[in-house]
Formats: sequence, structure tokens, C-alpha cells
Amino acid sequence: MTESTRALEPVKFPRYERRGLFLGLKWYQLLLLAAGVVIAGVASAAGGPIGLFASGPLWLTLMLLGLLQYSRIPYPVWLGHAALFFHRAITSQTRYLVRPERAALAGRLTLPGGLGNLELRRTASGESFILDARGREAIAVLRCSTRSFALLDADDKAWAVQAWSRVQAGLAQRMSIARISVQDYTVPYPSTALRDFYEQAVPQQGDANRLSWGQRAYEDLISAAGSTMSHDLLIALVVDTVKARRRIRESGGGLAGIEYVLRLEVDAIRTALGTHGVKVEEWLPEAGLLDVVLGAFDPAAVARQPADDREANFQGPMAVEEHWSYLRTDSGFHQTFWIAEWPRQKVFPGFLHPLIYVGDFRHTVTEVIRAVPTSEALRDIRSAHEAHETRRRINARFDRPLTREQKAEEEEVAQREEEIVAGHGDVRPAAYVTITAGTADELARHRQELESAASGAFVELRLLAGQQWAAFVAGALPFGRGLR
Repeated sequence: MTESTRALEPVKFPRYERRGLFLGLKWYQLLLLAAGVVIAGVASAAGGPIGLFASGPLWLTLMLLGLLQYSRIPYPVWLGHAALFFHRAITSQTRYLVRPERAALAGRLTLPGGLGNLELRRTASGESFILDARGREAIAVLRCSTRSFALLDADDKAWAVQAWSRVQAGLAQRMSIARISVQDYTVPYPSTALRDFYEQAVPQQGDANRLSWGQRAYEDLISAAGSTMSHDLLIALVVDTVKARRRIRESGGGLAGIEYVLRLEVDAIRTALGTHGVKVEEWLPEAGLLDVVLGAFDPAAVARQPADDREANFQGPMAVEEHWSYLRTDSGFHQTFWIAEWPRQKVFPGFLHPLIYVGDFRHTVTEVIRAVPTSEALRDIRSAHEAHETRRRINARFDRPLTREQKAEEEEVAQREEEIVAGHGDVRPAAYVTITAGTADELARHRQELESAASGAFVELRLLAGQQWAAFVAGALPFGRGLR
């Protein structure tokens, strides 16, 4: 889509490409394959056919581990995830229980794992930002609002798509920004919440017979209303304090310099989002940020406590237990999925609506966008061209034709190079979907609904087995972290 057109055009996403050193194999796959060949050769030379047959289970296992894949992921990667998970389980790193008697450092978030090193700082204007001293990052969280994309007409949709492409191009040009994440929190509210709000906002009359026909009709409408869904749009802006150290030093250094640079980046993205039709409602203060974090760990607290009580009594999660395929927290069971494959056919913008508006349960759709410097993007493209050329030579040597998938990959790399040479920025998106339920059975039902919606959105979801804690941090918490 060019700047001069206002027509909404379908788009196609490139496939997640995995390149290796030789024939698409990574170094560890080649190492396993070579080890199997060496063992088979030594056994054959030392014991003849009997030795080769006797050592068959060993060298055959090594060669299969080096060659086979599951869901386009090599088996050694799955084995690595399993080994790391069971090591963490044996060393009690998959279970977290809070100890109220232990003193907590002021300004630190009382969260499990490495999140306990995050510091919550307040600006001079009352906003808050998260400082990750170990990761050398500063994070600001913005609450935004916009018109529903599905309700726009074709011209406005085309304009919104163009504006969002300019936002991402600007992101690629700002070297101090490490990542941004766009999160849509979908939270169900029961019909009683609407009744409670109505009773607080409208003075109640003791005699029901004295109500006017309009009041009676309105109360009947509230009584007939079911649960409703609330969508909260948050954008986390992550600033790399290492790349921005010169600007931080020129702005006074220390926390004051970080706050100044972070405010400049917030103002810049606020202006860019304004052209996209997105309004930044607020830079979240401490109370609002803690409310979002608590709601992710303890969903029942949103309905159980008033907002003021939740913010005043925030102590972080009381318990977190990680399992192979799900995560259990105070009052919720969670599963996080990675969008492993984007649509392979042409789709119109807004194709993710089935995932965003699926079901009447709590879920979060997160997209983490990492800007890629132009030099790194061109270097990656050169590497891709070399890998494709090597594959062509090997296919020509063995008289094998290129598959349609391989041709599509080459065309996509060439198109990407043309766009970068034309001045467009390069970004790497990764998307996650986190579903939440009160019980394990409800979680299984919600997963079925989500997978049905994913087929309607033409995307492939992959459960991040053995990585549910890291996936939950990336997909459900407003920290702008990603796994891919």
C-alpha cells in the first residue's frame, strides 16, 4: 500500500524463516549428525557388521535427533526446554510462595523470579516508570483509547493502516527505543457491576410504583443485561538506557536523566499515535500500574475489592506455581500461546479480531515489536541471500527443483530488501495470547474456543510448553518483554 492510495488492500505475511549453517540445519543439529556418522564408522571399522548393528540404537538416535523436527522446531530445542524445566522443578524454581515476614525493599516490586529486581519510580509529575537496572531498561506504560477498527469504513481503515506503518517506521529510526508492546486486555464484568453502578449514580426511590415509565424500562433493561466485556488498551514503551546513555548524561544523568529521556520518547510516541487515531489517555501512575499487575496475577481481586483497596494493599501475588502446560496464580489458571505462523494467504487488516473478541472470558492479546537497525537488517538479508544461493547450488548439483515454499521465501527476502532500500524501517513483531480461567476445566474450554478463533483468523497458535512463566511475563504483564 502506498501513501497515495486510500484503498484497503489485502496483505500477506512472510513465513517465520529458520536458516541454518548447511541445508537448513543448525550447528547443534550438524554436531549430532556428525557424531552419529562417526560412531557408526568407528563401530563398523572395529566390529564389522556386528558392531555396526550393535551400536545402531546409539548412532541412529543421534542422527534422527539431528534431522527430525516437530512443528518446525528441532528435537534438541524441545529437549533443551524439557531439561531446563525439570531442572527448575527439582530446584524448586517453579513454585513461589510469598513470605510476609520477610522485609521488602522500598521501591521494589514484590514479584516472583527476576521480576523482583524491577524498581518502581515516580516522576515529578506523578507518573510512574519501571527501572530494570539489571537489564538496563526503563519502561513507561500508557493507557490509550481508539475507535474500534471494525466499525471504521474502508477509507478510514486504509488511512489507519498507513498511519500505523509510519509509526513503526519512526520506531525503527529511534535507536534508544528497544521495544514497544501493544496489549489488549479483555476483562469480563458481570451484570451485577452494571446494577451497582446504576444504584450509585442514580438516587433510588423507595416506592417502585412511583417510578416513571422510562425509569422502569431502564431498570428492566439492566436486569436483562448479561455480562459485558471491557477492553483496556495499553502500550509499554521500553527505552534502552545503554543506547541512550549519552542523552541521559546530557540531561543530568541518573534517575533525572532517565526520566527526561523517557518523557521525550513518550511525547514522541504520543504525537505519532495521534496521527494514527489513537489517543493516549494517561501515562499510568503507580496506582494504575499496580492495579494492572495485580489483575493479571489475581483476577478475582478485580471483582472482589474496590480499586482504592487494591492499590493500597498491593503485595504482589501470594503464590505462583508453574506447570509444563499452564501457570497457576492466586485465583487463576493461565495459558500463554505464541502466534507461530501468520496468515499464509492474503488477508485484510483487522484479521485478528476473532482472537481479540473471542468468548466471554479474560484474555490478553500482546504484540511485542522490536526495531531492527538498518545495518543489522541488511546484514541479515545478505545472510539470507547467501543461504538461498547455497541451497540453489546444492539442488542443482543433485538435480532437485526448488519447492514453491522456497521460491516464496526468496521472493519475500527480495521484497524486504527493496522496502529497506526505499527508506522503510524494519521491525520484528512477536505476538502472544494469554487466556485465564478460574479452574483447570474452564481453562480447557477456553483453549478450545481460542483455537477455533485462531483458525478463523488464519494464524497458528503454539502452546509454549515448559516456558509458561516466561510466556506469562511476555504476554500478560505490561513490561514489554518478548521471547522471540
